[in-house]
Amino acid sequence: MVSLQTVRQSNARLASLPPGLVAVFIGATSGIGLNALQQFAQQAQGSSPRIYSVSRPATAAAHQSVLASLGQSHPTGTYKLITADVSLVCEIDKVVDAVASQETKVDILFMSAGFMAFEGRKDTREGLDPSMSTRYYSRLRAVQRFLPLLNNPAVSSPRVVSVLAGGLERPLNESDLDLRDPSHYSVWNASFHCGTMGTLALERIARQNPRLSIVHWYPGPVATPGLARAAEFGMSPPDQMALDEAGARAVFLATNDRYAVQVDTQEGGGGGGPPGLVPVPDGLEVAKTSAGGIFLIDPLGEPTDNERVLADLRERGVDEAVWNFTQDVFAACQSAAPPVS
Repeated sequence: MVSLQTVRQSNARLASLPPGLVAVFIGATSGIGLNALQQFAQQAQGSSPRIYSVSRPATAAAHQSVLASLGQSHPTGTYKLITADVSLVCEIDKVVDAVASQETKVDILFMSAGFMAFEGRKDTREGLDPSMSTRYYSRLRAVQRFLPLLNNPAVSSPRVVSVLAGGLERPLNESDLDLRDPSHYSVWNASFHCGTMGTLALERIARQNPRLSIVHWYPGPVATPGLARAAEFGMSPPDQMALDEAGARAVFLATNDRYAVQVDTQEGGGGGGPPGLVPVPDGLEVAKTSAGGIFLIDPLGEPTDNERVLADLRERGVDEAVWNFTQDVFAACQSAAPPVS
């Protein structure tokens, strides 16, 4: 377990990082994402970060006020709003294009958008369940589209953090990955499909992009507005983590070298870690990745091992089946997207 004191001490060192850190937040209009954005802005103000945050149209005005407030309290940073509905895969392209028009690199991509569809499945115009789009399809699309900016050599230690269910993977309904059959769809099936497909797809990306550090974090029950809403449907787990603690731990996962992949820095090997962001705290070791190459992290910052499920899925090629299915979904969303005016 990583103590909260260690987390906060690490986060306080963000101010000493070189200037110009670029971070993109998808899902930071409330809950863990919003708290992480606020703490990141506060701690990194000495390094003049450039922060982009995505909001759907219905909450854009309120989120713009949040960003404006951050600009007043932490004026060394730059805070930019991108209005997009990330329940639609095609809107992710709009997000990436907006960032790419102003930046040549992205250091941190932080994704926490999502919800549980307690009222049942109600498809978007793309024919997808929005609770699955926000938690899987749009997140994966964002990682894929941002790869050129994340892989820019100017980025010393590119980092992707996806807040969902790393380490809780379960067998998939392999004949209906999108759970389109009503008899297959449920709140929990959708949740576990998103988490498991997310891990498999992110592992594939990690294998092809060895400098990219990918963290799939399961924060456990956190006292967010979303969990408060879930209580209306009988879901009220005990021992909920305070939102402020979850936000601090999220920033730690996004910025500490404990969750940076170790790469060779000399031709022919020779080892050595990446230049990195914030050094690994004394008394801790670099976290171990999954066999597929990403960090599956528990609520208190420790790596988890779910090879009992994941090894079988990889051995049978389910990861490739998930990847190919997802690319077909993306192609269909692109072809159905309205023309750009």
